[in-house]
Amino acid sequence: MRFGLGVLCLLVGSAGLPADAAAQTTRHTLVAVFAHPDDERIVGPLLARYAREGHEVYLVIATDGRKGVRDHAGIPAGDSLAHVRAEEARCAARQLGIHPPILLGFEDAGLASFASLEGLEAKVDSVLRALQPDAVISFGPEGGTGHPDHRLVGDVVTQVVQGGGGGSGSGIAQALYYPSLPTERMMDAPAAQPTIATLPQRYLTVAVPFTPADLEAGRRSLRAIARSTRPRRWTRSTATSPTGGAAPCICVPGMAGQSAAPRSSPRTRPSEWSGAAP
Repeated sequence: MRFGLGVLCLLVGSAGLPADAAAQTTRHTLVAVFAHPDDERIVGPLLARYAREGHEVYLVIATDGRKGVRDHAGIPAGDSLAHVRAEEARCAARQLGIHPPILLGFEDAGLASFASLEGLEAKVDSVLRALQPDAVISFGPEGGTGHPDHRLVGDVVTQVVQGGGGGSGSGIAQALYYPSLPTERMMDAPAAQPTIATLPQRYLTVAVPFTPADLEAGRRSLRAIARSTRPRRWTRSTATSPTGGAAPCICVPGMAGQSAAPRSSPRTRPSEWSGAAP
């Protein structure tokens, strides 16, 4: 089995879209798997972009978020908060233009047991085989902010993809990508709590442009999450565009897997769903 190795670097503004994007007719399936409602915000514009182009885009959320209390929301931990976050996730998905979220329903902060991990593995495997994605996005080893649920979900998704058997029709994607931000471009960013993990730019090797409209869709999805991140706190960094300018970006490093090789260019056409070197 071959795994994609690379980075999706999302470019907006001067980057534009490749000329052949509008003529693209092949429909692909992209599945993003994260731990909590709102974790998808780092790749929101990417999800919006592929949905806008007519691809099948799914968001899988592992836990119910029942313990993610925020003082400004005034919602106590438990069933009430889990219900609100599920509704917010559905609203955010509508704003992105993607399919309704697939809510696996595991207890927030409750994945660290044999039973929960085995159950999560079985459900993730079942979902990926049913959807037969061309690519999967999930957390890398650092879990974005280091949250235990983030790390565990990323580990399970990686395990499922690695053990998927490979080959056409297996139902398990041949490309897996991890979201991150470039260390060099985050040095002057305001301090965040919890701390956001970053990666050196040299590891961010695959770029996918998106339009201002896709960015706005991502911001609308944030506004749908009343209890969480505010749109003005959207994290931004810069990357060189194909035309030589600079644009805000979000970067996604790929998984290092068997027989994988990095691309020589930091950019890839939107139609290239596998991160494996050509």
